[in-house]
Amino acid sequence: VTVSTSLVLASEHLAQRFEVEHLDTSDHRTGGNIGRWDAPNVLLGLRGLARLSRLLRGKRGIVYVPLSQNAPAFIRDSLYIHLARLSGWTVAGHLRGSDFRAFYNSAPWPLRRWMGFTLGRLASVAVMGSTLRWVFQGLLPGERIAVVPNGTPEPAMPPAPRQGHVVFLSNLRRRKGVVEAVGAALRVLDDHPSAQFTFAGAWEDEQLSRELHARVARAGDSIRFVPPVLGREKDELLASASIMLFPPVEPEGHPRVVLEALAAGIPVVTTDRGAIRETVTDGENGFVLPDPNIDALAASLGLLLGDESLRGRFSRAARAAYEASFTQARADEVMARWLASLT
Repeated sequence: VTVSTSLVLASEHLAQRFEVEHLDTSDHRTGGNIGRWDAPNVLLGLRGLARLSRLLRGKRGIVYVPLSQNAPAFIRDSLYIHLARLSGWTVAGHLRGSDFRAFYNSAPWPLRRWMGFTLGRLASVAVMGSTLRWVFQGLLPGERIAVVPNGTPEPAMPPAPRQGHVVFLSNLRRRKGVVEAVGAALRVLDDHPSAQFTFAGAWEDEQLSRELHARVARAGDSIRFVPPVLGREKDELLASASIMLFPPVEPEGHPRVVLEALAAGIPVVTTDRGAIRETVTDGENGFVLPDPNIDALAASLGLLLGDESLRGRFSRAARAAYEASFTQARADEVMARWLASLT
């Protein structure tokens, strides 16, 4: 969401159509504070409410709110939404994940009532793909549910020669499928001993780190874990990759790692979560599996590693899909058109 927000703020399409003011409501401490009831979070929320109140005194327009998917953050968001509506502004919500319905269904009934009331104050809510419209079905009329997917900027570096390098680029979390990805990597190395696997990201916890390091010890340098990569370091990693492995276990929205892979012309081995199936076409620019089954992941990876012609065809199709649908300019235009339609 932080990356998406920064790209929205940098959008020339939005700057041409709107005067954009950013109210930063984020907690810049560690990720472990997300969704927690603590004094700094409450204070941040109240300060944000006071700043928003001042901004709303100007000419009426649109308040754009990325919707949160946990109780403390959504309650904060709801205060912003109701204040904006009471001040005569139009409010648009944007859900960049797909956990909202599960959050709603598991909430106690007073919170569900408040959530429903709050959603009713939105002029429109956008989801990441057509397959995610169901998240708000029954909560909002269909005509108020829009599809506004992510895009990603052009890669900064041209691809380098690719010789069997498989990359997993995400936080190293169980829900992202890192356990299954490691299992598939070990299985692939039995048949493709020259393959190389790089897992780049921050560990979910020390226990998972110890567990997976122990599992890959027999693979030597063929499997390596590296810290999160940013900027030029990430560009270099993408440029060196021949396959992107990203098999999430739990719900997703529109993962940026998949878009970055397509932009770099990298075939993707992934799972059917969120809007991924609308981004990766199974059998054309990657493989989209129903679930992160280790055997199926290993078979898909092995097929691509063992067939250079197939890998090249998938690579060209990945880049073509990016150019047709997922450039940042296209995403910015869809966003601007959606917001302009609400004025």
